[in-house]
Amino acid sequence: MKTKTFLASMTILATLATLNIGCAQKVLDASRAGSISESYSGVVVSNEAVHIKGDGKWTSLLGMIGGGVLGNQIGAGEGKDLATMAGVMVGAAAGEDMDVRNAQRITVKLDSGKTITTVLPLDGNNPTMYPAGSRVTLFITNGRVTEIR
Repeated sequence: MKTKTFLASMTILATLATLNIGCAQKVLDASRAGSISESYSGVVVSNEAVHIKGDGKWTSLLGMIGGGVLGNQIGAGEGKDLATMAGVMVGAAAGEDMDVRNAQRITVKLDSGKTITTVLPLDGNNPTMYPAGSRVTLFITNGRVTEIR
C-alpha cells in the first residue's frame, strides 16, 4: 500500500511541476494588456549568464507535499508524525532553494548614447543571450525592460 501511495504522490508532484512550464511561444503577463511600451535600439556592450531566485512559493509548496509524503513513509505512531512534520519542513526549505532560473545581465549602448544594464530571465519571452556587438531592440514598459529582440 505504501508503494502505491508513494507512486501516486510522485505522479501528482510531477503533474503540478509541469503545470508551470509553458510552450516556447511568447506568453505575456496580463498586466501588459493595453499598456504602452517604448522601444529603443542599440548595440550590446556586454552580456553574462546569471541566476535569479524567484519567490519560491510554488517550489516550496511542492517540496512540502513531497517531504510530507516521504516523511510519512517512516516510522509508526508518534515517530511517523514527527517524521512527516520534519519532511514537510525540510521539503519546504529545499523547494524554496530550488526556485532559481537562468537569466542574463545585459548592457546595451542605445543609439541615443545612453547605456543601460538590466537583468532578464531566459524564458519564452527572452530566449536568447545576445553576444557583444549584437544589434538589439529593447522594449520598456512602466520603466522596466520587458523584452529584447
